[in-house]
Amino acid sequence: MALAIGLILVSAGFLRVVLFKVALLDAVAISASLFVITSSSVVLGAVLPLALNAIRLDAAHASTTVQVVMDILGVLLTCTISTTIFTLASDGAAPAWAAPLLGG
Repeated sequence: MALAIGLILVSAGFLRVVLFKVALLDAVAISASLFVITSSSVVLGAVLPLALNAIRLDAAHASTTVQVVMDILGVLLTCTISTTIFTLASDGAAPAWAAPLLGG
């Protein structure tokens, strides 16, 4: 489900960025960030209520927790993914912190 929602939003987001005549590299960075944020949000939103229920806490607290965590995580993911994409595009070398993630 996360994959399907992510792909739909990436398609719409990419189209929107391209229609506003933004550089293609910017569109790729925004679309990649959007996909990761959406997918992680769906997974977290599904898992967190179950985890809270398993430790005998009220699962109703999950919605506000997901909102706050995804706000913070969304900014961090956007900055990280955009930095990696722009760095790879400019000189072909990933930042040192991203090398293990990219298999380097």
